Amino acid sequence: MSGERLAKALAHLAGDAAARGITTSSESACEACVVLIGVSGAQLTLMNGTGRGESRYSTNEIGTQLENLRFTLGEGPCEDAVRSGVPVLVEELDSWENRQRWPLFVPAASAAGARAAFAFPLRSGAIRIGALVLHRTSPGPLTPDQVYDAHIVADIILSLLLDELTRRHLDSEVPPADGVSLSRAEVHQATGMLSVQMGVSMDEALVRLRAHAFAHDQSVVDVSRDIIGRRLRLSPDGRSDLR
Repeated sequence: MSGERLAKALAHLAGDAAARGITTSSESACEACVVLIGVSGAQLTLMNGTGRGESRYSTNEIGTQLENLRFTLGEGPCEDAVRSGVPVLVEELDSWENRQRWPLFVPAASAAGARAAFAFPLRSGAIRIGALVLHRTSPGPLTPDQVYDAHIVADIILSLLLDELTRRHLDSEVPPADGVSLSRAEVHQATGMLSVQMGVSMDEALVRLRAHAFAHDQSVVDVSRDIIGRRLRLSPDGRSDLR
């Protein structure tokens, strides 16, 4: 990933949030990427092992309808992107080929106003926790630069999202008298162990830990305790070994 392109994307997301008087989040990043990438709307879908997934955020009604169709029909670009772990780029949604591929989704999505859709999986190693789905109200491909920026934004949103989900668990706990939560210390310890085991940076190890927790519908604290207790070992490709 180009450091210059990453810095540009981060600056755009932060500037957009500041202009609207809010903090940068996975939701604000969805809003900002519409202009950055040049699409009509964006939608964020989350999935884990407990069901068919859910919508985290949509920038407009078309995005909401696309997610409802995915959930109801079990097909479409988002569904394929999450299953395969690779982007699904559809520059002309209502084509003969795509009607064969998604016979129920395409007519309904076209009726909702979508003419092109681009789904980018949110993934860490082998773990996939959802997708960033962009759409346009007119057909046409993304340029190579737009695809590159979409990959960058998807990675940023993944990091923001995992941080938000982690805080939701940790902030619900009452800290001890010394002001340092035991669970936070356990997360730090587990992150360090993962960093050594997987040969990755501390930041990357924390992303892998959070992604595993979400994908298996566990709290980050519980996963950390399993890692510290050597009951769980994560491999570099994202697979897990329960002992």
